[in-house]
Amino acid sequence: MKTNKSLGAFFAILAACIYGCTGILGKVTYAEGSNTIMLTWCRSLFSIPVLFAVVKAKGASLSVTKHQLKSLILLGITGASLTSMFLYGAYNYISVGLTTCIHFIYPVIVAVVCVVVFKEKISRTKVAAIVLSVVGLLMFLEKDLNLDPRGILLALLSGVAYAGYVILMDKGGVRDLHPMAISFYCCCVASVIIGIYGAATSQLTVDITPKGWFFMFLMAMCVSVGANSMIPVAVKHVGPTATSILGMFEPISTVILGFVVLNETVTARGLLGCGLVIVAVVLLTLESSREKHRE
Repeated sequence: MKTNKSLGAFFAILAACIYGCTGILGKVTYAEGSNTIMLTWCRSLFSIPVLFAVVKAKGASLSVTKHQLKSLILLGITGASLTSMFLYGAYNYISVGLTTCIHFIYPVIVAVVCVVVFKEKISRTKVAAIVLSVVGLLMFLEKDLNLDPRGILLALLSGVAYAGYVILMDKGGVRDLHPMAISFYCCCVASVIIGIYGAATSQLTVDITPKGWFFMFLMAMCVSVGANSMIPVAVKHVGPTATSILGMFEPISTVILGFVVLNETVTARGLLGCGLVIVAVVLLTLESSREKHRE
């Protein structure tokens, strides 16, 4: 299979930056009457007709095999459903910074599973990138006195769920499907699962301001139509391990947007953490360029 390392790295970083915006957009919708379940449900539901139209406009096929359908259902459960619900739920108990650091255990999980279970080789550059990224993320942590076990558990589960999503994207036999088609099926699965859960727990509401509806739609287009469709491309071209490490660019975009939009304070410790993550990303990008040159 012909791959484009630079394209894969670009989409992985771009998707991470888009994901980094979701925390800010989510806070806006919460203030306008939404909640975790409603936001997650609408994010998938609003995307379905748009993704369907894009797939048809591009002339791509929605036909899948039974094996691919099973993988797509699992991708919808792990990625579009569980990851979002666990991650957004953790924000209710612990700080965004602590949630982010715990969630980003997923690159380590992806690397370990790929090496131990699938017997893949991991380069010293990727090991160094993982170490630098983890240390960098820990630098984001300030003194956090709110260590609610429920928040820590939810954040950890979000990382585990997303690790499963990234690995399934690579090993589930869906890499040849159009990225928009993959995102379409994932949104269909998530809208059903989250819709049933939201209805059963009485968390679906229409008492949301027009501004809230607008930002939920914007979030759906950015995440489910945009970022979620970029991840399959990234995994296809640079693999699950590199994609997960490059995803650590997400907290950097969150910090920058928090500073620009919400006037949040950026400490020297946080800037050092950003620098370490950027170094890790540069290392992976240079390695991808060398591999492309050899090919």
